Amino acid sequence: MFEITPLTAGEYLRAGGRLGLHEPLLVRELAGGVSNIVLLVEFPASGERFVLKQARGRLRVAADWRCPVERIWREIDMLTICQELVSPSPAASDNWQALVPEILWEDRENFCYAMSAAPVHHRTWKECLLGRNLDDARWIAAAAGELLASLHAGSWRQPAIAAAFADRTYFEALRVDPYYRYVVRERPQLASYFEPLIDSLTEHRWSLVHGDFSPKNLLVWPQHLLLIDFEVGHFGDPAFDLGFFLTHLVLKEIWSGSRGQYLPLVTEFWRSYRPRVAQAASESELIALERRIFQHLAGCLLARVDGKSPVEYLQSTAAPRVRNLANNLFTAPPHCWDSGLALVEHALG
Repeated sequence: MFEITPLTAGEYLRAGGRLGLHEPLLVRELAGGVSNIVLLVEFPASGERFVLKQARGRLRVAADWRCPVERIWREIDMLTICQELVSPSPAASDNWQALVPEILWEDRENFCYAMSAAPVHHRTWKECLLGRNLDDARWIAAAAGELLASLHAGSWRQPAIAAAFADRTYFEALRVDPYYRYVVRERPQLASYFEPLIDSLTEHRWSLVHGDFSPKNLLVWPQHLLLIDFEVGHFGDPAFDLGFFLTHLVLKEIWSGSRGQYLPLVTEFWRSYRPRVAQAASESELIALERRIFQHLAGCLLARVDGKSPVEYLQSTAAPRVRNLANNLFTAPPHCWDSGLALVEHALG
């Protein structure tokens, strides 16, 4: 495999006939990912720009964390089907349009592919949130709820999709093991909470799961929201996506040091998500889903302070507060969305 970097991208593109011998090229590595090299490629002469992504076997974290590079083909498969499923409802999100990238070409020999790029002036929603730029946060949260609901509802109990995305190898390697199982290895006393949670991922295979639905993977620019990073996608338990996403907003509420900045976004997200999924799921499934959301919130909260990939912006002094909230969610499991959110609000109040 030819290793593509900002320095070797020109050589790679010329060898593949995608760049002229003397054609100028600008290449910049995009930040935020730990499992791939992601480059923004620009041709100044034509104005063409795209993102080039190549899988890496060893992830860029302190712990030794590896995953097969073949996972990049799962990402392409997920992108393809998600382009068909994403269909935003402008009425609920003030005309914000939800998108996924377009695949331009793929290179099987070198485990990479190219996709359409967001506009120059885009930012990740994580950047906006950590920069306390909350002007459009309510609309973005609503659009994010609609986007995720499109993926879940559009694939809900669909046998063909379930068969095509049944393999959870990369989800296990990049989420379940470094998040849940790693915490148990470090803190064996939590096994009674995490083992049933891990089992539930197999017991409730109801829809496509993105597996990395978080603010860092939501690119925003005026009236647009673009979801990226589909490599751990699979057919599984939608509660994981929900708990994973809520974790990021709850952690930012703790990080902010002031009450009520980020938790209201959780409510906006849910108001957009639930009605759309209710069109595909039964009432009993929705009730069961709501219960599991907060168990995955607890698991992911502990994973982000005690797992292989601890959240980088949270001060170490906040870790006990995170652990206490997770413990409360585990020991007194909420029975529905309202009681779960009330527990979180009380713990952070």
